[in-house]
Amino acid sequence: MKSLLIVASLYLCFSGFAAADLVVINDGSRLACRILNVEEGTIKLETTYAGTVNIDQKKVTSFTTDEEVLFRVSGGKTLVGKPAAGGEQGFGIQSGDVFHDVGIKAVDRVLPVSGEVPARALEAFRESGLKRKWHFSGGFDFLGKNGNSEDFSIGGNFEAKLKGEHDVLAFSAAYENREKNGSKTADRSTGGVSYEVFRKDTTGWYVRSEIERDAITSVDLRSTSAGGFSYRFLNEKDHTLVGRLGPGYRYTAYEGNKEDESSMTLDLGLAHNYRFNDFLSIKTDITYVPGVIGSGNDRLVQDSGFVFPLAGNRKWKVRMGIRNEFESEPAVSENLDTTYYTRIIYSWD
Repeated sequence: MKSLLIVASLYLCFSGFAAADLVVINDGSRLACRILNVEEGTIKLETTYAGTVNIDQKKVTSFTTDEEVLFRVSGGKTLVGKPAAGGEQGFGIQSGDVFHDVGIKAVDRVLPVSGEVPARALEAFRESGLKRKWHFSGGFDFLGKNGNSEDFSIGGNFEAKLKGEHDVLAFSAAYENREKNGSKTADRSTGGVSYEVFRKDTTGWYVRSEIERDAITSVDLRSTSAGGFSYRFLNEKDHTLVGRLGPGYRYTAYEGNKEDESSMTLDLGLAHNYRFNDFLSIKTDITYVPGVIGSGNDRLVQDSGFVFPLAGNRKWKVRMGIRNEFESEPAVSENLDTTYYTRIIYSWD
């Protein structure tokens, strides 16, 4: 179940819920109650026998109400009806004679519609899934070592995402500089922008563009632009998997004797996020851009990392990961470049 959030601030709309709401727990327990709200994975109930009770959202398998309810489900759709068992997914919404087989995990928010619910409250509820909100994060890593060897490294990245119910506009920038015994082992800066839209639960489209400079691999400027189709293989609260495929164009200017190149390319991407619990999650991004016309240079970038909060603070996090970059026709002798990193990240809205 994604969320059953009932917004308490919307003019005390909870008065529409009778005390005859019923919540079923995965151990078979059935709780007669009044649903107050769900926030950050916790369902808040009001009972006549135990007062206010908080239940882990993951332990709830279904719920029912005697009154009609306004649902918002995945994709931003709003439906009026009663929760009902049945369908292939075991849960749905009965709207008159029509049964919507949505699955309980697709339920995002709930608002009672019985009684006098202010029109402004209903409109705010419908629009809550369409509003876009900025999310920011900045990360840095620093390492210094003196003794048998002299190591120095500094790196940083910044991301800004404007997220809506159906789309994400993202900007990113990163810098990396590493030295070992007086010799540079990394000197790279990157920047990018992307926009992705999902008009249905699973299918969508995207466009992206990025630039890069890498002195170690003799890349003076690399520019890649692409766009195509997106597909959600998984779209759950704690587990997402998105694939991307489309045509693209890449231009690379090299330092030294290697000739500049331009090529039509394919753009294949895979983004996987999985949250094990409130403490640990793993994120993986894979991009494969093979040259099709104009250059046979294939480029593969994979970045995977474990993310966990720093000292229990959700805004401060640590990411420990590995980044692999492969080029079939590089300007230097090595095809594969591997980086291990530990990054401190601060996120804010």
